[in-house]
Amino acid sequence: MTEHVRRIDRILAPEYSDALDACSVDDLHTMERECLEVETEISYVRRLAQGRIDILEAERDRRAAGGTLGDLIAALPQILADDGPRTAPADTRAQSVLAPADGIEWNRGIERLVSDATLVNLPTLSEAELQATLGQLRELEHDMSARRRSLHAVIDGLTHAIAERLASNTAG
Repeated sequence: MTEHVRRIDRILAPEYSDALDACSVDDLHTMERECLEVETEISYVRRLAQGRIDILEAERDRRAAGGTLGDLIAALPQILADDGPRTAPADTRAQSVLAPADGIEWNRGIERLVSDATLVNLPTLSEAELQATLGQLRELEHDMSARRRSLHAVIDGLTHAIAERLASNTAG
């Protein structure tokens, strides 16, 4: 029986990028599309984790201030609003794939945290459960961010290989 290797692990393995010189332009484009799909999925999980972290932190603060659950619900638009600084357009990656695949399941490892019933059960979570879940979500967000950075390096390598190949085809 063969062991299933996740796409992200296969893509981030050194051998994925080692033989780019031997790949056709079509193969490079296929690899790039696959990487962009995986990047979209990882970005999606990362953003879900960030949103849950924001909500759980707001719940922690609400409890400390003695507020009501209604206060938390009323504050959700502000909690989930992205008021942070925007990335400069020149530094932004244009995404051709805007959403993860419909059939994707987040059931491996701590990725389950972005699809479980934690938010539904928020009022009944103990302080210890709240803190433990926050820690796990922060770990997930950190892991997804690191994988995303590594994936961007692979995508950059593919983009560079495609550009070099196309330039050499037009120069010759």
